[in-house]
Amino acid sequence: MRFCRKCGNLMVPVIVDGKRLLKCRVCGYVEEITEGKEYKLSKPVEEAKRVRTGRVSVPAKPLRREEEREMLQEYYEIFLETFTEESEGEE
Repeated sequence: MRFCRKCGNLMVPVIVDGKRLLKCRVCGYVEEITEGKEYKLSKPVEEAKRVRTGRVSVPAKPLRREEEREMLQEYYEIFLETFTEESEGEE
């Protein structure tokens, strides 16, 4: 495990143009991996601890049918008329 010389954060192994490097995710400092050292980002997981995941898709909202739109338009017009009458009565 290596730490960045500039900011002190953990350096992670990356491969750039076929070269193995250590890179700081915070400041971006890069240094080459010296020969003889091996860095791995993975660790084996026991079969019993593995969790199967899946993709969940959420269906899109169905579009309103033309009849529903007309009905909503009528309700809106009635609301506006009622609101206007009530607001005129208060004055």
